Amino acid sequence: MPLIMGIDLGTSSVKIIIMDEDGKVLASDSAGYPLQTPAPGWVEQQPQDWWKAVCNSIQSTLQILEENPEHYNRQDLVGVSISGQMNGAVFLDEANNLLGPAILWLDGRSQAACDEANDRVGDLLAKHALTVLNPINTLAKILWCKTHNKEVYRRTNTVLVPKDWVRYKLTGSLDAEVSDASVTGALDLFTRTWSDEIIDALEIRKNLFPDLHESIDTVGKITEPAAEATGLPLGLPVSAGGGDMACMAVGSGAIKPGVVGIGIGTAGHAITFADTVSDAAFNKLWPMCHGVPGAYFWLGCSYTGGGSMTWYQDQFEEDFEMLNTRASQAPPGCDDLFFLPWLAGSATPHPDARARACWIGLTLHHTRGHMIRALMEGVAYDLRQSLACFRALQLPIDEIRLGEGGVKSILWRQILVDAFGQNGRLMELGDASAVGAAIIAGVGVGLFDSFETGCDRCIGIGDTVHFEDSNARIYDRQFEKYDRLYPALKPWFAQNF
Repeated sequence: MPLIMGIDLGTSSVKIIIMDEDGKVLASDSAGYPLQTPAPGWVEQQPQDWWKAVCNSIQSTLQILEENPEHYNRQDLVGVSISGQMNGAVFLDEANNLLGPAILWLDGRSQAACDEANDRVGDLLAKHALTVLNPINTLAKILWCKTHNKEVYRRTNTVLVPKDWVRYKLTGSLDAEVSDASVTGALDLFTRTWSDEIIDALEIRKNLFPDLHESIDTVGKITEPAAEATGLPLGLPVSAGGGDMACMAVGSGAIKPGVVGIGIGTAGHAITFADTVSDAAFNKLWPMCHGVPGAYFWLGCSYTGGGSMTWYQDQFEEDFEMLNTRASQAPPGCDDLFFLPWLAGSATPHPDARARACWIGLTLHHTRGHMIRALMEGVAYDLRQSLACFRALQLPIDEIRLGEGGVKSILWRQILVDAFGQNGRLMELGDASAVGAAIIAGVGVGLFDSFETGCDRCIGIGDTVHFEDSNARIYDRQFEKYDRLYPALKPWFAQNF
């Protein structure tokens, strides 16, 4: 029986799944790696840590597969694809050697470079990339390196995003693909090609940007060194894959209008399909190239949606179950306590790297449970703002699908649907990005004749989470207050950070 593998290179860990042609997960594994923060606002990782984790996790997944009583074999694999954390920058020299750690999407060191670029070529960025350059963008990291790490920039021959570097390690091919390229700041979204106008205007060498492909394109095969390191079959086709949000769109079934995928990983996100892009939500939502060739999707994001909870958990050394228990003891609306989940700046619809997280409204009455629940509610309000942007674009929200990370919490997913005032459907497989990568691999090698077939077979939709009217009314009132907080605080953020 033909099998497909999806690899999801996340911010904190890699996840591997192997599925059959009917969408059954036969084996899975994950492995973590650390973040490094060598200076305030700097966030890095060592690509070698990704590769070690990928190799170990693939080996474990293959072992689990072959221990299955139905006697599957790694030689049954027909394709593999990679999903990955977006917006990072891996700098390689002429011999494709690493020139240092990867600068991650959470990194905020390049704000001054962004301000200068927006002043110089803001019209071109808006026209072609549909963006105001932000420290999250890969292009911003290149500009920072050009100014502040001139020797590394001089020696750099290629810049890859994280999953493209892992794919290079698997195949030996240096390539990019359009979904990840969408948010670099250097892609023309309308033509799905690198924007020569932006690159030339910023005086950046064009060779830094690899050849582009659609997600389903086969861009290489497993090399002999990669086969030895991972245990994957030599010559196995590798598809271009996609950024984690593009793969999330596929793995959520957001391949047609009306389906909205909601998840809370390190970031919280809301995703919906679009046939075309425009500047209708300029600097509010992120328009991106879809894993479906020629299609697009809109992304709403809360950078540290789930990261806020991880941060809290780390600081107070309580497990997730205890945090949920404490939060459940506080009432909806948290007696007017609000949390702004902006530990790495705010994203949509107010992109601002200077924004900061905080609790607002603390009194002697409030408990630790109030603080935790307010954190959960703050992420829900942040995502509700993105849904409001979808509606403003007249994009239908017929079905909300809940999956990944924090949505596993019964309380948090109830807060989400109550804050949205709309029911949600649980996805049976938690990691929609890994599922989306596997579907892309299946379409890429012809195992599935279309994305519709792949999604129908591989995406399991579970129970409905029903919103509660009384809670929804409370959250309507609280959301109106939350919605006014960023505009009120924006001048203070600008003056102090």
